Amino acid sequence: MRALSLIAIALTLLSASPAAAAQPVSFAPFGALGIDGKDVRRVQRWLRAGAASLPGLKLRGSTRLRRKLARTPGCRELKCIASVARKLGLQHVVVGHVGSIGGAFVVYLQLVDPQGKVLRRANGLLDPRKGLRRAARTLLYRLLLPERYSGSLKVKVNVEGSWIYLDGERVGRGPTLKLDKVPVGTHALRITHEAHRDYVRFVKIPFGRTAKVDAELSKIAVQATEMRLAGAKTLSDSELPWYRRWWAVATFGVIVAAAATTVVVLVPKGVDRDLSATVRP
Repeated sequence: MRALSLIAIALTLLSASPAAAAQPVSFAPFGALGIDGKDVRRVQRWLRAGAASLPGLKLRGSTRLRRKLARTPGCRELKCIASVARKLGLQHVVVGHVGSIGGAFVVYLQLVDPQGKVLRRANGLLDPRKGLRRAARTLLYRLLLPERYSGSLKVKVNVEGSWIYLDGERVGRGPTLKLDKVPVGTHALRITHEAHRDYVRFVKIPFGRTAKVDAELSKIAVQATEMRLAGAKTLSDSELPWYRRWWAVATFGVIVAAAATTVVVLVPKGVDRDLSATVRP
């Protein structure tokens, strides 16, 4: 029985999804863009430490790759670096360059596959004086785990049953809604309700955090004429003034018709312009 249990566990591990396995990544030595090599190596240590803390990621063979590249003069092209990494049994390699501006480091990173093809690029600014660890993790998420480079959005509306749209897509109803795994960046938020004016805003989603929106929908004003029509009632003949009763309207119509007929009969015929006449003294 115990042997069967061990076999079942082994089969489960073998059939696990590849996405669950740690993705192996190596770091090639970074190039310097007008700065000292010590600063370049320091930046690379920051990024390697940040990559080691990312979920689903495993660092492999960076030291072996660095030594092998040091023994391969002139191997600076991506295809050459990928070829060396492939011979060492390594797959994805992070290649980068580091520069400096205003006391901060400008980092240009590329993720390269075993054939030397660039899979993704990510550029960023690392400032030792401001949130260095978070900036490094953000840069690495963009490069290595773009599908996890996201945040959350929490919406609260003052109207029950309102519809909530994000970037033109309907995502839920009010009064409260929580959306996870929203891509980092600026998104268009629209909230609608048939009896209220639309609420439209641009919302910025931060990485690894939740953006909160408290929406106040305003009611659509009803016109006074519509209110009077809505409250009006049909009056009976006895309640109408005398000039609006049926007999008054009918009598007035008869009088108008008779007057029009009399005018037509009494008007003389006009003189034909083509007739000629002789006037004698």
